[in-house]
Amino acid sequence: METFSILFVAAFALIVGSFVFKFLKFGGIRAAMFGAPIERTIGEARASTGRIVTAVVKVHVLNGGPDKAVGLEFVAKSFASYQMLPVALAESEARNLIRFLENAVVEAGDRAT
Repeated sequence: METFSILFVAAFALIVGSFVFKFLKFGGIRAAMFGAPIERTIGEARASTGRIVTAVVKVHVLNGGPDKAVGLEFVAKSFASYQMLPVALAESEARNLIRFLENAVVEAGDRAT
């Protein structure tokens, strides 16, 4: 049973140590979650949800090279919870997302008229 305890503590220390290393390397919790330093925040878009839950998408410029160029931070908050999902996109994937969003807006506008 002692071997299991030692392995458990070692695994836990390894996971925590890895996160602390990323925290120090990238300069913060959010940057560590993206896996790249945040150069600057471009802006945020609030979702039209109910009064109880608020949802926001924040757009960041990452300093992670072409593989981690754009960061999207999805945040959902309510009275008793907070959820944050970071997504790092390559330049090409960010351009694809822009095209998809533009197409969706055009189609939604066409249906409204």
